[in-house]
Amino acid sequence: MKYILKPFSTLYDYITSIRNKNYDNGRSRVVSFTLPIICVGNLSVGGTGKTPFVEFLIQNFSKKYKVGILSRGYGRKTKGPIYADEIATAKTIGDEPMQYHSKYNNVEVVVAEQRVLGMPFFMDSDMIVLDDAFQHRAIHRDLNIMLSDFSSPFFKDEVLPLGRLRENREGASRADIIIYTKVKNQLSQTEIDTYTQETHKYAPNAHVFFTSIKYDEAYVLNEQSDVNADDQKVYVMTSIAKPEPMIEYIEEELQKEVVKHFKFRDHYSFTEKTIQRIENEIGSNKVVIISEKDAVKLRPLLRNTTLQFMVIPILPEVLDDKKDQLLALIETALSKEE
Repeated sequence: MKYILKPFSTLYDYITSIRNKNYDNGRSRVVSFTLPIICVGNLSVGGTGKTPFVEFLIQNFSKKYKVGILSRGYGRKTKGPIYADEIATAKTIGDEPMQYHSKYNNVEVVVAEQRVLGMPFFMDSDMIVLDDAFQHRAIHRDLNIMLSDFSSPFFKDEVLPLGRLRENREGASRADIIIYTKVKNQLSQTEIDTYTQETHKYAPNAHVFFTSIKYDEAYVLNEQSDVNADDQKVYVMTSIAKPEPMIEYIEEELQKEVVKHFKFRDHYSFTEKTIQRIENEIGSNKVVIISEKDAVKLRPLLRNTTLQFMVIPILPEVLDDKKDQLLALIETALSKEE
């Protein structure tokens, strides 16, 4: 299979490299704005923890700054720039933007396929986070943060379709900060040194950090009085890129038996029929555990179900006591424009 995919990977690499060279040599235009802009993205497709890290930025900087989030709005059923208002849904702005919009009242959210066209829609923000925009180079950013899954680091991966990289490893050189996410076990100094050395082969000036997943207290999405939320047997339903860490947490930390995992593709668009089909299969009055990203899509669909949906929020936890160092680097980039 490797030999079959290699030519396609080479072609994809060639196309993305030409695009990057056009930006590097000034042939493609980069638009600058007066607001400080932070980009959060990755080299690979899905599953590196971008959404929790954007929330990490919101929680750590919204007291000082009026944070705005600019996203493509992947999976939405609309086109063009849209400002998230009181009638916004996951279908109109996408599931991740809807999560930010519904969870943080003081954050402006705008979606636009061409992100440059979305910038004028911000009214009160004094810093912008470009969500999943590492390859979207048309907007100048003051800080590039690249995430990479610790278990599948970019320096061991290959370009699509041979691997999962959206562009070749050299793209990491654009990153100011590279964060390895979803670290499961205690990091050894050898691992830290190895990852740092491998990173600096492609991004010699990047600051390297490591994060693990921190799960917050679960909450009920819909109240159902006949359901016992303490039941040790639960079901799980996900439409996220890599649900395995959440499953492990449920089984190992919460000590619950996952009877069945209903696994849908990333950004799957749920319907009431989806919920009804699952209820018909597992029976009424059961506990189903979901992610926050899926909760924003499911909330409007639960009027006629007896199932109780439990949501598990997650945030990254910066390892090796380097949270303050990471925040200081970000603050320095934001302060340049003050």
